[in-house]
Amino acid sequence: MIMNKTFCLPEKNMKTTFCLYDNIFTTEHFIYYFCFIYLKNSDKLQDRFSMILSQFFGRLIIIIACFFAVKEINARPVSDIDSLKRIIQQQNIPDTLSFQAYYNLAWRLKSTLPLQAMDYALEALEIAERLNAPEKVADALSYIGVIYWQMGNFGKALDYHLESLHIFTDIGNEVGIAKASTNIGIIFFNQSHYDKALDYYFRALALYEKNQESDGLAAVLNNIGLVYEYQKDYQLAESYHLRSLEIKETTDNIKGISHSYNNLGLVYQGMGDLESAEEYFYKALEIRIELNDKREIAATYSNLGYLNYLRNNYEVSRDYLMIALNLNKEVDDKSGIAKTYNYLGKLFLQAKNHDTARYYFLESMDLAKEIGLNRMVTDNYNKLAIVMAEMGDFENAFQYQREYIVMRDSIYSEENRRKIYELQLLYDREQKESELQLLRKNEQINLLSTQRNRLLRNFLIVGVILILITLFLLYNRFLIVRNTNVILEKQKNEISESNAQLVELNHSLMEQKKMFEDLNHKLNISNKKLKESEKNLLEINATKDKFFSIISHDLRNPFASIVSFSRILKRDIFNMTKDELKELAFELDKSVLKIDNLLENLLQWSRTQTGKIKYRPEYIALHEIIKDNINLVLNNAKEKRIKLIDKVDDDLAVWADRNMTDTVVRNLLSNALKYTEPGGEIVLSSYVKKHKAYISVKDDGVGMSEENKKKIFRTDTLHSTYGTMEEKGSGLGLLLCKEFVEKQGGEIFFESQLDKGSEFTFSLPCEEV
Repeated sequence: MIMNKTFCLPEKNMKTTFCLYDNIFTTEHFIYYFCFIYLKNSDKLQDRFSMILSQFFGRLIIIIACFFAVKEINARPVSDIDSLKRIIQQQNIPDTLSFQAYYNLAWRLKSTLPLQAMDYALEALEIAERLNAPEKVADALSYIGVIYWQMGNFGKALDYHLESLHIFTDIGNEVGIAKASTNIGIIFFNQSHYDKALDYYFRALALYEKNQESDGLAAVLNNIGLVYEYQKDYQLAESYHLRSLEIKETTDNIKGISHSYNNLGLVYQGMGDLESAEEYFYKALEIRIELNDKREIAATYSNLGYLNYLRNNYEVSRDYLMIALNLNKEVDDKSGIAKTYNYLGKLFLQAKNHDTARYYFLESMDLAKEIGLNRMVTDNYNKLAIVMAEMGDFENAFQYQREYIVMRDSIYSEENRRKIYELQLLYDREQKESELQLLRKNEQINLLSTQRNRLLRNFLIVGVILILITLFLLYNRFLIVRNTNVILEKQKNEISESNAQLVELNHSLMEQKKMFEDLNHKLNISNKKLKESEKNLLEINATKDKFFSIISHDLRNPFASIVSFSRILKRDIFNMTKDELKELAFELDKSVLKIDNLLENLLQWSRTQTGKIKYRPEYIALHEIIKDNINLVLNNAKEKRIKLIDKVDDDLAVWADRNMTDTVVRNLLSNALKYTEPGGEIVLSSYVKKHKAYISVKDDGVGMSEENKKKIFRTDTLHSTYGTMEEKGSGLGLLLCKEFVEKQGGEIFFESQLDKGSEFTFSLPCEEV
């Protein structure tokens, strides 16, 4: 049902009036707003309903209506979304227009239909890559990261935002860098890494101020305020939120204004001013209902539920929290669900309903752990300790309390607070820099003026002194003759002293001469070393020439096989049987695969030699790479009946380049398969020693002789032997492994015995270096 007249819902005790204009007021809107007004003035409305039906059924009917209103809002048509969908359904539209349509759809639907928004964002990314437009690629990556963040997958969100930041940095887009830094800061904030969050926020703040980007500036000010709010520095948090609100009101950023209202409500709630907090929450809710932003509507209902809990309005608190919970589940906001579960747990704890309270706290903690909400996990541990103590289960209460203390100390350590305030002081100092520069210029002007006046004054003083000296000399002229002998004697002594000084000066010159001789000797030594370096370089070039000669030889054999097979096909294809053709195709495929593997390794090795492979380290889960490579060679292992055993620690993380590490594991695993007899086994294992992770690939294959061991990792030989099923390699893979491991700060070594197998081990740092 759609009503075409303007309809307003006035409230006696509210400062605002809800008005919905032509063609947008629907039945579900009426129910939604009615539910909103009822919950705010529940006591008064209950008196009116009591005249018609009992308090219980009146309340139940209204709450059910609120839930159905939340569901029906989805059905309301949105003209701009429909028009965007029509664009992407058209045939032969330009990629630039198609990208913009998918891009805008992802943003419009991220809060209401996150999975559908993700599909649109991924399509936009694919189009941007096809257009070879780095800025569009970075924007699409940023949207995907935001959607993952809203869905509570902080790990994925951080990966996409970091990739977006790399692209913006490469192309020098400062506004894009600021946007990506803000998003990364949000991820760290949600994981309670407040010092890292502030670091990224202040980087973004400086770039937004430099480029005069009002919307970005307002957003990052808001985020900084949230950090200080969580640190309970409410005065500083209030100042940042008010600065953000002022900018948003100037630019008429309605959605941003609702964020500021909501956050100011949280600040005043933390300060104990619950009336001001409630006023700001209702202002935020009014805007969010009009915008149909269900994720943010849920957040505000959750805040109102907790506010009423603090006011001891427990029934109203429960109603608000249940609405928030249903909305959060609808948009799959795991962070919001965890927060609402926590509030419900506190509500039932107050009512001494310990089983229900424990259920909600455990549900909240499971979700918070899943998505990395460390602060929420800490609070749940604390509340579970209270619940278990009141239930008489003191053993579990003690365990929860101990977990709470450990996490609380890690989040609220003095070191974190110190870093946060250092960042604030750094920002304040940069803010004052421009003012200081202006003051310095004024000081320079004043200094020049002072120096000029001082110079004039000094000239006058010198003139007066010269006149006084002249008069004094005239007066004492007659005394000079009397004192001449004394003066001559004094001069004689001075000459003697000068001679002594000349002797010392001569001695000093001799020492300097010796120093020059020593320096000349050192230069000769350096020149000799340069000549030795030149000789070494010539030897290295000769080694590389030999290396390329070996590569050419290794390429010639499979190419010769291909040429031979093609001639046989050309000559006898009509006379060959199906089995002969199948066998010939199998042999041809083996030759092509040999060439492909050799060329791939050669390309990787050549890129490392020319510096074209960029080393981009990050924290990676090593077990994922191991699993991916095991799956890659699983068919080959089954063909040779080789058993693959994975003993690598699931929780092992290293500071390394993902692509380089993947290449090392793949080559070592392929070599192990090649030299292991059918029916054998290959074991992958790991251990940690002195902040380094060691990963080994061990086989029980043919092993190596002492002579062959000496040829491993040498570019002048490229040693390679045939595998157990006549597989032939180039020997280049191990060179590539050595290059990549050493480039990441690790080392590679091996042990091997003939006919007993080999074990190759490499190391990578566990922490950022």
